[in-house]
Amino acid sequence: MLYNISRVYLQGGNDIHAKGITEIAQVLKDNSVITAVSASHVSKFLTFYKIIQTMNLSLSLSLCQLEIGYNPIGPDGAKALAEVLKFHGNVKDLMLGWCQIGAKGAEYIADMLKYNSTISSLDLRANGLRDEGAVCLARSLKVVNEALTSLNLGFNEIRDEGAFAIAQALKANEDVRLTSLNLMNNFLTKLGQSAITDARDHVYEMTEQELTVVF
Repeated sequence: MLYNISRVYLQGGNDIHAKGITEIAQVLKDNSVITAVSASHVSKFLTFYKIIQTMNLSLSLSLCQLEIGYNPIGPDGAKALAEVLKFHGNVKDLMLGWCQIGAKGAEYIADMLKYNSTISSLDLRANGLRDEGAVCLARSLKVVNEALTSLNLGFNEIRDEGAFAIAQALKANEDVRLTSLNLMNNFLTKLGQSAITDARDHVYEMTEQELTVVF
């Protein structure tokens, strides 16, 4: 057993197949001290089926940080992940950048956020969310999430429609805890940016809490 290992890194084009992912996942699942797993850009073979095996990791209460960026898990992988994280585990930092989840995947993640009470930092950069995905996330932001403090939506082709939805959500949620919102390298005009800025100011007026926004 790996009792003295607290962090596991699997990055870097290892071309791990299904059997390897399954065996690694089982070992890590049985370990009670691992707090962080980074499996970004692991393998061209890491499809959504294999990611389901890896999601067993989230059942460990010790695991606080999970990074699986640069793996093409797609909407199905996002769905599998969301179903596990709804009610299980203690993951606080979830990094899913460049995972090709699209707007449908964002819908699954947004639904998960309505139930999950531990995720404080969510990275969804470069997933092709577009306005549809941003609107899905905005629906969850309207009613949740007391845990979520950092949201990264950079490089997602979000336009003003998505920005307006996010701005309205921030204004509608009196209990919003968000302190960092990254919208870098999207397609916002001055109107979209202004809507977000107004929402930021509204959050401060209502909660005296600073919300840092990056365009």
